[in-house]
Amino acid sequence: MPAHLFVAARLRNLLARQPWIYWSAVIAIAVGAAFVVKSQLDGAEAARSSWEDTRPVLVARHDVDPDSPVVADTVELPVAAVPATAIDALPDGALAHRRIGAGEILVAADVVAAPGPARHATVGNVVVGLVDPLSPAAAIGLDVQVASDGVVLAAEATVVDVVGDVVFVEVRESDGPAVAAAAQAGRASLLFVP
Repeated sequence: MPAHLFVAARLRNLLARQPWIYWSAVIAIAVGAAFVVKSQLDGAEAARSSWEDTRPVLVARHDVDPDSPVVADTVELPVAAVPATAIDALPDGALAHRRIGAGEILVAADVVAAPGPARHATVGNVVVGLVDPLSPAAAIGLDVQVASDGVVLAAEATVVDVVGDVVFVEVRESDGPAVAAAAQAGRASLLFVP
């Protein structure tokens, strides 16, 4: 007789002589299933109540291209469906930072109020203009480094705009003065990073 059949036969024999073992296992499984069902029902109730609480947010009235004025409407949406960075008021002169679709919830990263190249910068960073002979190779959104006299002045920089031979790069605020001084002296260069 194979081993697994032998074990099954012994178990059946034991349960036939000791029915309390069988019923104890049945009760334990039923109690475990009841706890699982209760926790699922509690979770469903919490999710349902999170959909009842609402908050006002702005949604785009129509499609908006980057650098275009943003027109939005205020709507009440369930808190569970609202991103953490959703905004409920537009700054004066708000422009789209990126393309926004009609009906899309506006978040802080979608709109900018600063004019000029700084409108593309992340809060806490600054934008510096560099005249660089490699400016045709610089594309918006490209990650670069800024160096001068063999020293990296900004290890993390991003091209945010290119106007003629001027490349505008976003750098950390702490790196801004050194990059600006090198740019003013005509000694700043872009390093393209993979």
